[in-house]
Amino acid sequence: MNELFLKIINMSISASWLILAVLILRLVLKKAPKWVNVLLWGIVAIRLICPITIESPISLIPNTIGNGELVSNWMDDYIDDIDIHHPDSVYYDAAIGAGREPISDGEGGYYVVTKHDQLGEPATIENTVMPVLSVVWASGMVVFALYTFISYFRLRRKLDTAVLCRDNIYQSENVSSPFVLGIIKPKIYLPFKMDSQDLEHVVAHEQAHIRRKDHWWKPLGFLLLTIHWFNPLMWLAYVLLCRDIELACDEKVIKELGNEQRADYTQALVACSVNRRMIAACPLAFGEVGVKERVKSVMNYKKPAFWVIILAVIACVGVAVCFLTNPAGTALTKWKIDEIDMNATLGDIHSMTVRYYGDSVSCNDSDSNRFIATMGKIRVGRNSISQSRDHNRDHSFTITINDNLHLHFSFDFSEIWVDNGVKPSFSYPITNPETARELMLDFSFTNRGITEQWFDYLDNPEEMQWDGRMEANIPEFPDVTFRWYPEKMEAVTEDGITPLYTGMPIWNAYFCDLTGDSLPELCSTISWGSGMIDNRVTIYDYANGASYELSDRGNYDFILRLNEADGYLYVDKTKYNTDELVESGRLVFKNDCIQVEGFSYNTDEPAKYYLTIGAEGVKSIELTMPNSSGGCENVDGSLFKKGERIWLENLDGYSDLRGLTITALGENGEVIWNASVPDGEENKGFTHLVNDDWEITNIE
Repeated sequence: MNELFLKIINMSISASWLILAVLILRLVLKKAPKWVNVLLWGIVAIRLICPITIESPISLIPNTIGNGELVSNWMDDYIDDIDIHHPDSVYYDAAIGAGREPISDGEGGYYVVTKHDQLGEPATIENTVMPVLSVVWASGMVVFALYTFISYFRLRRKLDTAVLCRDNIYQSENVSSPFVLGIIKPKIYLPFKMDSQDLEHVVAHEQAHIRRKDHWWKPLGFLLLTIHWFNPLMWLAYVLLCRDIELACDEKVIKELGNEQRADYTQALVACSVNRRMIAACPLAFGEVGVKERVKSVMNYKKPAFWVIILAVIACVGVAVCFLTNPAGTALTKWKIDEIDMNATLGDIHSMTVRYYGDSVSCNDSDSNRFIATMGKIRVGRNSISQSRDHNRDHSFTITINDNLHLHFSFDFSEIWVDNGVKPSFSYPITNPETARELMLDFSFTNRGITEQWFDYLDNPEEMQWDGRMEANIPEFPDVTFRWYPEKMEAVTEDGITPLYTGMPIWNAYFCDLTGDSLPELCSTISWGSGMIDNRVTIYDYANGASYELSDRGNYDFILRLNEADGYLYVDKTKYNTDELVESGRLVFKNDCIQVEGFSYNTDEPAKYYLTIGAEGVKSIELTMPNSSGGCENVDGSLFKKGERIWLENLDGYSDLRGLTITALGENGEVIWNASVPDGEENKGFTHLVNDDWEITNIE
């Protein structure tokens, strides 16, 4: 609830500037139609309702608010005083127990602990005052809601004896002043024994309310007051809204009346006036609000000039543009994050590592220059939104500029902060997170894929050594010899020979780091089949023991080639057994699978299958289908965690799980869980399995 309360406060602060602007405009636009004032309050309502705003260079929301995140600046920076403790210290153990991360000084491993936080979390406004204030806020809303419901039901009881006069007009002895009540089917309630002349004016006024939908706008205003009850400007805004609603309604009724009829109208106002001091959501009472001001307004009414109306409308549009938008953020390359000049820092990049979801990409000088240009498109808000020391450290994106400087993005790319090896900065909002995500993803994957050619017989098939073999050694796998025969590819180590993949023949082979783990994959074009032969692309990830394939037997052939212009691997897709090119694109690894940029994929095909682990202690998963089998386990041999979602590679491409048997095994081979899908006609098209806490689904 703390986060919601902070959001409400920030929305209220931003709206307060708009309220102040409306108060000034009400004075400037005295000669404008009164409905203009109501329209201005409608703009305020939009600001209070809409949690998302766009940026604008002409926004008049002060920069001290940045993107509406002023409140977070109240939080104390408790990292000013720092003690550095050795791993042998009791304070070090206490910090580790509290979830702190060690910071290495390059000599022995030290840990940064604040003087105020050697044994626990420090006291900040965020974790002490804010929870109390959020409870007070919620309690205030409950009081408002109870007051509204009690008032409404008490009024309804008084109206139980109301008598239908005509249409939607009722009379009651318990009514002291005319009013409209109801949201869906509004009714007009009048007191008995009203003067017939007054009755005519009153009914016209209340019917004007209904036509203008005022019976909607007033309750909406009260609802917003209920949410923002702590803001004094909201109380003033609601009072003036009610007054402006009545003035606008009066104006709508009297603009066709003569002077004598206007005098009668004012007499009706005075006769029906009530002394109500309590603010309420309903009803719309005829003589409830600002009777003296309304009488004066009626008697002095003059039809506004056309140019006044035009200026008033322009003013409303200007207010909307200037106050419904937030100030534009600042480009990261021009932004100082807690006195760290990002322009200077990023401009000094010579060696950089980018980490994304556990993968890392090393960047050279040209990569760094392009990266700086990319970062210039990311917009950062001017005010901090949280203390990154308490932030979830499971970063989705981290840029290591040097040993002591790390640039971190939050999981959803909505925040950014810097760690200089001593303490992390505050986190700052990214105002265009989608842009940041797209740019970062593109950057991380673009830097993968630089290729080294082993051999390629596609250009000169006559040179194929049909009875020969070739071997290759690469520095990334110093203890491995990769061996090629026309019909197979092997990895040779001291422990023996590991078959990698087969074909007849294997036309080419390239070493290319597609996955971004700094270790290359072996990529080849192979021919497959007997009688009916198709060409396909095979990728083998030796570091992880995983293989991938691009094939569409009988429909299309896939040919792997090196694009010498940029050094990346490309795939040509041709119609089966022809040279007719269908599409072409660069080979990439995204979302845990091989893809080709520029290829059109059939979205109707089933997605990859995933399994949600339903128990602890699971070491491996075994899968058995009528014509295939397989399984999976963690590369490092660790156990799966309950609730973990894993990819079942062996099931990719299946649109029907009939005949599937899946077994979860423990460390000692014991069966922890087992399930199967009967191979019956009634289960045709079966793609989803749920059993206790276990689930298999083809929905990503």
